[in-house]
Amino acid sequence: MENFKKADIYALNENPFKILDKDWMLITAIKDGQVNTMTASWGGFGILWNKPVAFIVIRPQRYTYEFVEAAERFSLSFLTRHIAMH
Repeated sequence: MENFKKADIYALNENPFKILDKDWMLITAIKDGQVNTMTASWGGFGILWNKPVAFIVIRPQRYTYEFVEAAERFSLSFLTRHIAMH
């Protein structure tokens, strides 16, 4: 995660409600040199003290919870293409 790039959130054209409800997101964090990722749809976006923020909700029973709690930062990834499954 050393190669993070800052995203311009104001350039996004996606509906944040659709992203979380229909498309979901991936939450990734590192703990003790190991990486863990989970799918999630609980969270949101907003403005707090004039700064854009994102929040996530992870049950403490989830394996990823301990990774996010131990990490200094985590990533939220949103997939841009849909693959139809028949």
